[in-house]
Amino acid sequence: MSQTQLELIQDHLDPDQAWERLQEHNDPEVKDWFALYTKARAEKKLALALTRLGIEHYLPLVSEKRQWSDRKKIIETPLFKSYIFIHINYIKERVRALQAQGTVHMVRSEGQPVVLVPRVIENIRLLVDHAESLRVDPYQGFIEGTPVRVRSGTFKGLTGIVDKVNSRSTVYVVLKGIGQVLSAKLDPMDLELEDL
Repeated sequence: MSQTQLELIQDHLDPDQAWERLQEHNDPEVKDWFALYTKARAEKKLALALTRLGIEHYLPLVSEKRQWSDRKKIIETPLFKSYIFIHINYIKERVRALQAQGTVHMVRSEGQPVVLVPRVIENIRLLVDHAESLRVDPYQGFIEGTPVRVRSGTFKGLTGIVDKVNSRSTVYVVLKGIGQVLSAKLDPMDLELEDL
């Protein structure tokens, strides 16, 4: 998760407040914003599935110029990789949202679903609608002992533990996915946090 993502998602109710708010969801008219974590590159498919299910959602998209050897094209990509926001009654619609194809899990904090404050979504909408160029970079603040997964490059898919951080551009990771202990020097952009 990028620093920007962390800052946006930290603007939520604390777990105790969230628990109290979720109790209000016995009233079917009460809805709140939640974040869903999606399968890799499945954000648009999940948005389509949620639309079919009649679940209100928001997938912030930004225009990005891509260049291939034979052409240039402007495509819309998700602002937050692997995240989509849903506006639901937790009791009534949660199960359907979690069963939608492409959903991995609902973002939680201390065991409770993260209830986002509506202004978070409003601020994201404002940024997307009015920013000339908007980009979210993966968070690179890895510290020693952090479990990570390699998301691109030669070791894609392997998991490991951050062994040493030399600079913002070099991370040494002990990889464990090949049955051997291997220490590799990797670019932080090729890594993502691994859920244990």
